[in-house]
Amino acid sequence: MKRYLLDTNLVYWWMTGDARLGKATQRIIAKSEIIVSAASLWEMVLKNAKGKLPLPDGSITEQLEAQGFVILPILPRHIEAARGLTCTHADPFDRLLMAQAYDERLTLLTRDEAILALALDDIVKG
Repeated sequence: MKRYLLDTNLVYWWMTGDARLGKATQRIIAKSEIIVSAASLWEMVLKNAKGKLPLPDGSITEQLEAQGFVILPILPRHIEAARGLTCTHADPFDRLLMAQAYDERLTLLTRDEAILALALDDIVKG
């Protein structure tokens, strides 16, 4: 079974049933092992605190785990992997997701055009 790390937008769209997720991405998520980085949870909570992102009540972690998603912690080796990235992508959350995907041998599923433009192995459009 293919293992995907979802970028933050896709996690949020899945949680909220947003139509932007699309049928093809929904099928990929439904038939794959899905990993969600703690970095995505952190990013959503920060945006929520600024009033930019409404979140459902209750534990986000519990909601995602109840759907069978695995929460990936941020480990020191992920930070070291981010240090080794040769791309110039500036967003620290995106850089960490790319590093985690590389380090954990996951495919990063994203709609972020800046990430997709890097044309790196194991990053696909979701």
